[in-house]
Amino acid sequence: LFTTATAQENQTFFTGIFPEISLTKKISDVNKLNFKIENQRVLFDNRDKENPQFTHYRTDLMMYFDHSIRPGVSMALGIFHRFQENENSNRIIQQFAVLQRMRNLRINHRIRTDQTFTRNDDLELRMRYRISGEIPLQGKIVDPKEFYLVISEELIFSYKGGDFEIENRVALALGKLYNSREKLEWGVDYRTDGFIQDGFRTRLWGKISYFYNF
Repeated sequence: LFTTATAQENQTFFTGIFPEISLTKKISDVNKLNFKIENQRVLFDNRDKENPQFTHYRTDLMMYFDHSIRPGVSMALGIFHRFQENENSNRIIQQFAVLQRMRNLRINHRIRTDQTFTRNDDLELRMRYRISGEIPLQGKIVDPKEFYLVISEELIFSYKGGDFEIENRVALALGKLYNSREKLEWGVDYRTDGFIQDGFRTRLWGKISYFYNF
């Protein structure tokens, strides 16, 4: 019991805000480009309880080229740059996605692999699987000016410097489709990692996401 209590006291927990903007440009019937920026700011960190906080944690810039193989099935390649104190990094991303349309539900399966390069650090390799569901709250499909709910679960398996790790991400968001081109989502994003290596960590983000297609 003493060991368990000590381990819990040493857990890292922080929470903050997580705004993101996603812009998608259709370049042909089967190809599109997606540009995305994410910014995370920490409001509370249990490693520094005495000081008020509103600190920059990281900013991510991403660009994807997405190719539709057939309706509901696509592949994408992406590049990524992260700004983080003393840890700027670059990443290459490969993605395969399948969209299932049901009577009043859209289920999206996404498989990603990525390779992260950080100066003076080991290469990190990851395999990711996410399943998400979109549920209309008014009628059987989401029409302009209507609300919807998004629930997602993602498992991430990583390998870095000879060590394996697992991360889990659960997200819940309320969205509103303003028109055929833009929508806004408000939600919470809960992440845990450190299941295998020392240093169990939890993060809770208040998230707001803006999407625009042009």
